[in-house]
Amino acid sequence: MRTLGPSELRLLSRLVIDPSLRQAGLAKELQVTRSAVNQIWKKLEYENGLRIRGNFDYGKLGLQMVFGWAITNEASDVLEKFHRWLKSSKLVTLALKSQISSTFDSLVYFEALYPLDSQYSWFQNQIERFRKKPYSLTIYTSKCLKVSHHLNLGLFDGTNWTFPETFRLEASIGAARGYVDILPAVGTVEQSTPSKPVVNDLIVAAAIESDYHAPATRLKSLCTELGLKSDSGRTLRRRISRTRKMLARPYVDINNIGLNQRIMVATRNELHVESTLSHLLHAQAGTFPKARVISGPGFTLLDLEVPDNIKWLPLSHVMSGLAGISSETCTFIADQHEKAARLESVVSYLASRTPSG
Repeated sequence: MRTLGPSELRLLSRLVIDPSLRQAGLAKELQVTRSAVNQIWKKLEYENGLRIRGNFDYGKLGLQMVFGWAITNEASDVLEKFHRWLKSSKLVTLALKSQISSTFDSLVYFEALYPLDSQYSWFQNQIERFRKKPYSLTIYTSKCLKVSHHLNLGLFDGTNWTFPETFRLEASIGAARGYVDILPAVGTVEQSTPSKPVVNDLIVAAAIESDYHAPATRLKSLCTELGLKSDSGRTLRRRISRTRKMLARPYVDINNIGLNQRIMVATRNELHVESTLSHLLHAQAGTFPKARVISGPGFTLLDLEVPDNIKWLPLSHVMSGLAGISSETCTFIADQHEKAARLESVVSYLASRTPSG
């Protein structure tokens, strides 16, 4: 971890409030010179991987986001085979193995982006194959309905994180339960029913997902990398502006700030409708230092990055209590170094198979 100075923390805190701000806008907000902002920004990019990324409605891009997890309580290599199969798929963006879980089972969590065509059917068939003998894995899957990203720098002084004790955490989140219907789900992007994907639109989105302020030159080079003909600079700028405005929501992504544990909290219920917990977490996940919430009918995944001193088992008990007796909750520690593939890798695969539109 690298300690952040007051000026760096001040810039980041303002950026978290409004991630759409460019450097000139930040300089005006902070009442400092643009060169001062640029110097701090470049240092944060180099030493902390600072990025402003785009959170997308993948349905409007023609893709269905799917997430889920597989469980086994047997000492076998079946789960490892499933994990290898997931890692080999070009449309699976994340495949995480548990290091230890609250149920003492072994788990693999996964996310994928598929167009609703034969490839999606094939993916579903493969999942079903692993559910049957000789594999007999318990696999839960869900279509994603909402995704949100959260970063709470109010808990950080540049060196240390202040994290509420478990009883305070449970009380603060639990107190919001009665107001969940009116609480704003800040930073949440709802997922539409997928239409037919258009490769050219996907390429624009891929550029913005990695860099919300991606210039037309980046889009042009991405087209070249994919072996596709690009439009004029003016047309590219117009497409980027439209996609950024209509489909993407910016968020701050930063590393190396002392959040060395990755804790995943997975909940499910048999009702196959969005749970109160799902609404609650989308609205209140900012209670945690860094969090991502994914939800679908009957399923919710809370992906946390927290300091080393946070005890994951008491946290598991808190989340299980908030989920209620009608839901099953499993908390597990995952490898923080396992990063998700970006939309760009999915687009690269689809572009080789799909004619541009």
